[in-house]
Amino acid sequence: MMDRLVLWLGRSPTLGFAISRVAFSVAAIWQTDALFGGSLSFSHIILLKTAIGAWALVNIAQPLLTPPLGLFLRPIFLFIDLLVFLAAIIICPPLENAAMGGLFFVAWSASDRFGRNALIILGAFLAIAFLLRGHYTVLHVRAADPAIDGLTVLLGCVIAASLLSASILEARLITWSERLQAVGLSFQKSLAQFIVEQVSSLMNARYCAFVWEETDDEDVHCELSNADGIGRVPLPSAQVDKLMGVTPREAPFLYSTQSANLLLRGRQGLLRHEKADQLTEALLGLFGPGQGMSFYVQAGELRGRLFVGTRHGWSPAALLRALRIQEGIDLFLERHFFFLAWRRKTFSEARHALSRDLHDSVLQTLAALRVRLATMIHELSDADVPDQLSELESMEALVTAEQTHLRRLLSHGDTSPLATVDLAVEAERCCRFIALQWAIDCRPNLIEKSMMVSAATATEVEFLIREAAANAVKHANARHITVSIAQVDDEILIALKDNPGSTPAPRESYTGDFELQSQSIMKRLSKIGGTAYFHNLSMNSLISIRLPTTLPRSTI
Repeated sequence: MMDRLVLWLGRSPTLGFAISRVAFSVAAIWQTDALFGGSLSFSHIILLKTAIGAWALVNIAQPLLTPPLGLFLRPIFLFIDLLVFLAAIIICPPLENAAMGGLFFVAWSASDRFGRNALIILGAFLAIAFLLRGHYTVLHVRAADPAIDGLTVLLGCVIAASLLSASILEARLITWSERLQAVGLSFQKSLAQFIVEQVSSLMNARYCAFVWEETDDEDVHCELSNADGIGRVPLPSAQVDKLMGVTPREAPFLYSTQSANLLLRGRQGLLRHEKADQLTEALLGLFGPGQGMSFYVQAGELRGRLFVGTRHGWSPAALLRALRIQEGIDLFLERHFFFLAWRRKTFSEARHALSRDLHDSVLQTLAALRVRLATMIHELSDADVPDQLSELESMEALVTAEQTHLRRLLSHGDTSPLATVDLAVEAERCCRFIALQWAIDCRPNLIEKSMMVSAATATEVEFLIREAAANAVKHANARHITVSIAQVDDEILIALKDNPGSTPAPRESYTGDFELQSQSIMKRLSKIGGTAYFHNLSMNSLISIRLPTTLPRSTI
């Protein structure tokens, strides 16, 4: 609890200022009789106590005011506070040290609101007050109770705690940013989920939402973290326009669902408010009542906006923290995309080197085998051996198809990682190759005539189908295989149904379904987040495979 209080004191001077005003007003009311009992009448003392109490209550309620009223009244409140503390210095020497502590918070708030030039003006007012104190003798002020020194000690402790907590928060932001830069590519989650978790943990936020889009994708996504967990939230297009269409786009801002205005800094660093009724309505519908901060993120292929629900008041210090977090995330994303591009380039160079080696060995071996088969076919063309010729021609076609397939795999690194292919066309080509490879009947059963996926996803699907078909032929003597493929939402469903030959392989007696025991398939699926199950039917076997449409990033 004490740690939260100390950290809250450093978020802005609002809480420390409120504590100092309350303590000062209580002490001033308590000591009014002792200070002015010989100079003011009873009615004047009552009036003075009422004014001091009203001043304290009004200033306590000040942080609850929302823009634009809060921005308009805050300079007036600061000027009144300045006059109150300067008057205490001039005519009440016993309250001088406590008033100096109150002036510290006035200076902090003024510099937070108007910049460091406000400190020069406050310093000039303070110098004039000390000059006037020796000549101002209208009222005779008596000595105050020695217990008034406790007020000075209290304000000193509040000032020390505020400065310490501000230093702690600054150090945490720096440490968080440095730790974020060191992550690079070393995280197992999606990029959006990682950013949301990091910001939510740093700010101890009630919720944290990242609304983003990629340059090659027209869809806008939303990753939301709240008390219910973290996950994707679908957003209608009208709500997306309200959340993303904030101007100026790059400036962090504070928002509250109780106000239709945003608090932000202009290009010259001055605080101002912007009307945003539609944004407030969208935030209320998506996150519920409350307040928070938001900032824009853009780096590499990613651009979006973060919404962080946290209590901070309408403090310019919160805007500064939002700006620091924004800079840290921008540096992290630039570093992340740099390492990603470097890794792609490294893997591309390694693939090119492997391609040259394979071209010099495997492809040349296949080429030699194809030449020898063509020679044998030519030599036996005049002989009356049609079965042997048919088998040799089938083997030559298989070698040719394997050469084409291997060249396509080796040149896969030259294509853009964002390129898409038609999975239906690739599946039909794969089934023709399997039929030629194992001399079986392999037919595709496509639910959709066209399924556009990334080239990497199509390659994974092809390897899974080829491995499952090989297992069916080798372990079940399958002679007929039907491959069904469908795309449902963000998943690809694959089903391979085999029809064993005249002498099917013996199987263990069991009932129900169990997870597929093929190690090669399960290892490949574990890397891409897929699952596979084997179903024993009355006359056939069925392998069901499920994998995501968008493959996760490599952990290498």
